[in-house]
Amino acid sequence: MFSLFGAPALSQFRLDGLLRSLRSQDSRVTTLSSRWMHFIDAVQPLGPGELRLLERLLTYGARDSAPNGDTPRSGHRVLVTPRVGTESPWSSKATDIVHVCGLDHVARVERGCMYFMESSSVLSAGDLQKLAAYLHDRMTESIWIDTAEPTQLFHAGPARPLRRVDVRQRGSE
Repeated sequence: MFSLFGAPALSQFRLDGLLRSLRSQDSRVTTLSSRWMHFIDAVQPLGPGELRLLERLLTYGARDSAPNGDTPRSGHRVLVTPRVGTESPWSSKATDIVHVCGLDHVARVERGCMYFMESSSVLSAGDLQKLAAYLHDRMTESIWIDTAEPTQLFHAGPARPLRRVDVRQRGSE
């Protein structure tokens, strides 16, 4: 797996709303920005031409106002991805598009949102976990604190066998 940063993920309006929510929980939070991150599961290393094509395919949405598309480097990072063990609808369609464009060595493409959070003083991992609750949906998404490498994102466990439960006899169980 390797990753590529993309365009800004959220509008300033949405970031401002999230920032207000974060500040209501912890007044040390000063700024918030976001970028799309694309995770690529390739069965073999991609050649330079394939990488250029993939980068072009993954260049969409708003353009960054920072010079040279610089990615924020300061502050804490909170990465939000689809829940581990699931495949998002975005991933399904993006992977189809990548294959139609001839990138057969790409097994899957997934997208996450990297939040960059600056604060007036250091936030602990516990603080970041609490704040991350405002940045993701815990039913459908996973969070990764201060990392850009979501381990197990492409993990697909074996399917469990089908179980039948007689709800009349054992429903509450």
